[in-house]
Amino acid sequence: MDLDHFMRSREPGWKRLEQLLNAFEKSPAWEGGPERVKELVALYRQACSDLNQARSYTANPDLLGALNELTGRGYRLIYTQSSGSSLRETLWTFFAVHIPATFQKEVKYVLAALLPFLLGALFGYCAVSANPSNATAFIPAMFFNSSPKERVKDIEDSGKERIDTMEKALSFGSSLYTHNIQVTFAAFSLGALTLIGGVYLLFYNGVILGAMACMYHADGVAPFFYAWVGPHGALELPAIIFGGAAGLRAGRALLFPGELTRQASVREAFAPVWRMLCAAAVMLVFAGMIEGSFSQFSARTVSYGVKIGVALSLFASLMAYLFFLKRKPVSLAEFAKNAKN
Repeated sequence: MDLDHFMRSREPGWKRLEQLLNAFEKSPAWEGGPERVKELVALYRQACSDLNQARSYTANPDLLGALNELTGRGYRLIYTQSSGSSLRETLWTFFAVHIPATFQKEVKYVLAALLPFLLGALFGYCAVSANPSNATAFIPAMFFNSSPKERVKDIEDSGKERIDTMEKALSFGSSLYTHNIQVTFAAFSLGALTLIGGVYLLFYNGVILGAMACMYHADGVAPFFYAWVGPHGALELPAIIFGGAAGLRAGRALLFPGELTRQASVREAFAPVWRMLCAAAVMLVFAGMIEGSFSQFSARTVSYGVKIGVALSLFASLMAYLFFLKRKPVSLAEFAKNAKN
């Protein structure tokens, strides 16, 4: 076998090994899955064999240097990675480093999901403001049992809280988890499969919110609305938007792979989509807990100002964490070394 034939036959494996090394150095190993880990190890061993064989063909410093660097990276990743990293350390790295880094990198998809939601809210508000009867076309019938002013009066004058026991809070919260997860999953799946379906669902949810806000404003009870929706909405609404953003990211990879093959494009999108959905799921859990308890308190227990202040604090903290927290992603080898110290 001559050198040219040797390089032509081995070069695809070297390039694939380099791709895997780049991917694993930027993400936790478990995100790649066991099959890719096995592929990485097999390609590393083949590259080591190729390096030994190349030395018998040539003394070319460029070729041997490139193979030395490639196998050295593989060795450091595979053999210096700690097998004793705790679950707590892995989760900490995932949530403290990889999730905010992903949102900052994929911010264009978040903005692409946010835009139809905001346009929908504006449309819903303006449509109901122009003609209050339009509300019946946008808002579920259960919200029309009474006017917003009557509903607020009933809650504030009832003499007791709607959620006054832990059992009620857990029961109500569990129903909210189910509904919110359904909406978020629908936004993701429609976006992933059609793109336009996800955009429409985000727009429609914005319409409902805008129409309801207009109704409460028109009845002069806007503070109640923001104090009621704000605490859980500070997490719930961004979670739905992030689910839609993950769907748009997946749909872009599936439907418009560009220069990549469809399989390679989807594989490249898997990690950011997975992280965005994980963040949305955690947010929905906390939003459900808040909505099932704190959001339901009347002004007798917690003033509107306090509830709105909590909502603003939650939202500001979430934005700071996802889009302004600067944590440099570390390689797996670096993380393992830090974990040992």
